[in-house]
Amino acid sequence: MGQSHSQAGSAPRCIALVGPYLSGKTSLLESILARTGDINRQGSVAEGNTVGDASPEARAHNMSVELNMARVDYLGDSFTFIDCPGSIEFSQDMNGVLPGVDAAVVVCEPDEKKTPALQLILKKLEEHHIPHFLFLNKIDKAEMHVRDIIPMLQPASAVPLVLRQIPIWKNDIVTGFVDLALERAYLYKEHEKSTIIDLPEDLAAREEEARFGMLEQLADYDDELMEQLLDDIVPPQDRVFDDLSADLRKGTICPVLIGSAENGNGVSRLLKALRHEVPDIARTRKRLGIEQENLAHVIKTLHTEHGGKLSIVRVLAGEFKDGDQLTGSPGTSQRLSGLFTVRGQEPQKYSGVAKAGETLAFGRLEAVQTGESLTTDQGKVQQVETIAPPSPVYGLAISAKARRDEVKLTGAIGKLVEEDQSLSLEHDQSLGEMVLWGQGEVHLKVAGERLTRKFGIAIDSRAPDIPYRETISSSIEVRGRHK
Repeated sequence: MGQSHSQAGSAPRCIALVGPYLSGKTSLLESILARTGDINRQGSVAEGNTVGDASPEARAHNMSVELNMARVDYLGDSFTFIDCPGSIEFSQDMNGVLPGVDAAVVVCEPDEKKTPALQLILKKLEEHHIPHFLFLNKIDKAEMHVRDIIPMLQPASAVPLVLRQIPIWKNDIVTGFVDLALERAYLYKEHEKSTIIDLPEDLAAREEEARFGMLEQLADYDDELMEQLLDDIVPPQDRVFDDLSADLRKGTICPVLIGSAENGNGVSRLLKALRHEVPDIARTRKRLGIEQENLAHVIKTLHTEHGGKLSIVRVLAGEFKDGDQLTGSPGTSQRLSGLFTVRGQEPQKYSGVAKAGETLAFGRLEAVQTGESLTTDQGKVQQVETIAPPSPVYGLAISAKARRDEVKLTGAIGKLVEEDQSLSLEHDQSLGEMVLWGQGEVHLKVAGERLTRKFGIAIDSRAPDIPYRETISSSIEVRGRHK
């Protein structure tokens, strides 16, 4: 296939699935699980039977309200995919994850209205030098030609969007695609691998034009390739793939792949691109400036209903095992109590050793917070640069209905804040109440629902001088204000 730079057999890699609200990230994760054989049948967001978005809050709001993750094996390589919420109200989960990943897949619709949200996400990836692909989802529902979609989306990206596939249309329906690097045509099959077909004659001119456009963009960063194009020399496939891979890792381009996550179309080609082109953990360490020989970075905190506190970590260097004494921020030292994999939001006991590249959960590190780096080494811990949580914009006045629950309420909110650092609790002395601050009405509504489900605390509202009033659930009433 010409991909001589294959990293098959490399250390486990971690990929963030990010993108605007309702772009199809949960469907893509589900399709990846089906394509890799992790699940027997691909679930549907509409039917409420996906591995991701399985919490009662996600189901009730029909949207991602927390990250979901899954570990899969593909052609001998191990990947952990982390599906991050697309709503800006829940962006802190993405902020916590990005410092520890090798790359990101930006899931986007061919919809001009989503461009501002897409720009915010791409800017964050660019600022932190995170290699990323753009997966143009829902191509089967596109009302525009891809040649028009890319210029529409280009203003959202500071680097060139390099189209690597073009769709095959038949009777105004996308039936397959042409891979411009491989120069092969594929026919889509719903929930199955695409099959190779002969390039349709009526698409030959368009394929040649699109491929030359891709090569011209790559030649901007490769003088030898530019000379070959000027001399009408067809570059070898190995050279094309090497350039695509190198430019992705350097962040000089954003490759664009197309497909339909809901139907499983284009997912195999995406997986193969990730397998061959995404940087390994050694390159990620270099990007992050990691010099410590033993280091894990906490990307998320979970308080499970039965297993206690879990710290989801990306192991950046070295190895960790159950019982290790870990040092985090100055003055904190705790013993690691159990290793776990996480599927969706459900932890499963892991009996092995956490090696470099793996994404696992460490058990019962009570003093450790999201964003900390941990080591078994003696002395100073090298802390990974993190993305600061967004400032609070909306608040709810809350109190426990039963006086006996008041102390319990403060502790429960403290655990929610550990899980989501964009939440904060303020004791408003002027009003004599507690105000929970967050990113918007839905954000705090979900927080309230979690208080009831996870901690069984009935909440009442007060401060009648606050004009906004809304019932979150049968046991929670809130009144909000904007900051």
